[in-house]
Amino acid sequence: MPAIITHHLFGEEAAGMLPDGVLDSHESLLAFLLGCQGTDPLWARFSTLPQNALSCHAVAMLVHNESITETLLTLRDTVSSLPEDDRATGRAFTLGMASHYLLDSVAHPLIYALQRRLAVFEPTLSAAGPELHALLEADIDSWMLWQMRQKSVLEAPCSDALPFTPRIGNVAGAMIAQVAWQVYGIRLDAREYSGAVRDFRTMYAHIDPPKTPVAQALTWAESKVRLHSRLHAQAHRVLGKDETVIANLEHDLWRDPETGVTSTASFPDLFHDALAAWPAFAGRIIEGDERRLSAIIDHVNYYGRREPGV
Repeated sequence: MPAIITHHLFGEEAAGMLPDGVLDSHESLLAFLLGCQGTDPLWARFSTLPQNALSCHAVAMLVHNESITETLLTLRDTVSSLPEDDRATGRAFTLGMASHYLLDSVAHPLIYALQRRLAVFEPTLSAAGPELHALLEADIDSWMLWQMRQKSVLEAPCSDALPFTPRIGNVAGAMIAQVAWQVYGIRLDAREYSGAVRDFRTMYAHIDPPKTPVAQALTWAESKVRLHSRLHAQAHRVLGKDETVIANLEHDLWRDPETGVTSTASFPDLFHDALAAWPAFAGRIIEGDERRLSAIIDHVNYYGRREPGV
């Protein structure tokens, strides 16, 4: 991540920067915006057989971690095998997936730096790395939503960031299944992606905002099996216009935990850096130019780290 709302906001801005005719219908736009969530919905898959859920989770992890160029080009090339009527939807979904990678890879170093800084101030947090990471991203989500749209999750629930039609579900599911098998050797039923999107919607419908009775009950139940609540960390607070978050808004110096490079960029700075890089990146996807795309990606994964083994 960044989380669901920020990726949707990025997609809304990025859509207008694509060449004319790429998003040639309302459904193409919806497919692009759903693609902007990347494979994150697969993390939320629960209402299926346990082995299917595990496969979904494995694909989500692998896509974020390795074979970035191959995955994006496989998505692009898979479009040509779709029925003619579905190809515009497939192209739009592919570009959305590419946007997810771009924002993740640019913004994640700051998130990890902030996470490490908080753990230094409060050592007990070092054992809650994933939950702290999710909490940072959820608060940035809420803050970005207010800053860019003057709305909270009460007016713009997370389901708005998961646009869906049966055609989009079928097309995206087939494409994700092809990537899972061709790139990672995992058999995934094409229907699992649609189910994952539904589960993602269901999860956020129950945990946002975190102080509702249902959200509190779920957090309590999770506390019986986990030391720290992941659901509570992922929930979005309702922020007022004067509230701020930990997003380096004061432009303090921070260090990329992976490369050691220092920066004073805030999260909004990195968001706009990714937007500035988007037209050229999208162009390489549209062209299918492996050499130039590989040069841009340079073996950096969604976490802003070098791909394993590189």
